[in-house]
Amino acid sequence: MTPEVVIKRLMVTQPPIEGNLNCRARPFHSELYFDTTTFRLQPELKDSFHLLQRYHIEHLLTPRDFFYPHVALDFYQFMTKHQVRDPIVIHFTIDGCHGILGARHIAEALRIPYEPTRPEDFRVWTHPTQSDIVHILSRGASSRQYSLRKELPPNMFFIDALLRHNIFPLQHWVQRRGVLLEALFRISEGYFFGPYHLIMAALLYFEEKVYRKKLLRADAIPLLFPRLLCQILEHLGYPAESQLERRRICREIFTLKKWTSMTAYGADQGAPVGPEHLDQPKELVETPTRHAIKWRCCWGTVAFDSFPIGAS
Repeated sequence: MTPEVVIKRLMVTQPPIEGNLNCRARPFHSELYFDTTTFRLQPELKDSFHLLQRYHIEHLLTPRDFFYPHVALDFYQFMTKHQVRDPIVIHFTIDGCHGILGARHIAEALRIPYEPTRPEDFRVWTHPTQSDIVHILSRGASSRQYSLRKELPPNMFFIDALLRHNIFPLQHWVQRRGVLLEALFRISEGYFFGPYHLIMAALLYFEEKVYRKKLLRADAIPLLFPRLLCQILEHLGYPAESQLERRRICREIFTLKKWTSMTAYGADQGAPVGPEHLDQPKELVETPTRHAIKWRCCWGTVAFDSFPIGAS
């Protein structure tokens, strides 16, 4: 069976995996929905959009406006890589059906190339150290083990916002380190980058810190990118009858005005403000539909350190 084949099999419904029982008490992380029509018109973002298109991640600026709460909760309650032969995949159970999620599944679901079609278009990866990456991104201004957001090249600010809020929401507001720093470096300097690896890194990090190590500071971590996750899981066949599944609608548009407020604050204070410091969307009333009840709401975003989680 090739890696592209979806691996699913029926199994007897089992109790939640030990350590995952508290997931239903966690809020959902809310991805940003960028007003791309307006953002594309800004001359200072021209280079940023060119990079977004080059790396096939422009569509991640506008995640779909709903997710399936039941499917997302089942995934997080049953996800595990414990006693799994391949440590870079996640096993899960949804409605008693066992599945496996890997980077290639994510790439297929998001229609992103898993490998470069023209390798010659990208630089050859040389495995630089963290301090080397920081030194290059800051144009020689720093050689720390982490980079400050204000030290990134200007054309990376917008891309950093996308990665930080929609794909890997596991970093300090100001500092960039670990896999997120490497992703920014790859995009900025012309190396191949696949966002599916960053998504898998976020899920594996969640599974390790929240479920296996049960770190106290990990209590602040919400259930990551539910809209993006449900889009991927739906590609794998979950839920089996999506038209009957209850949806939660969430489409708070991240406008140019909010972006300007964020970047202006960062320029004045040396650190960017997160969306949770801006106006928060209000929860609306339930709306009955033919097949389900749709809920319109958005949860605030939570910020915390990572890599390591105790880093300052």
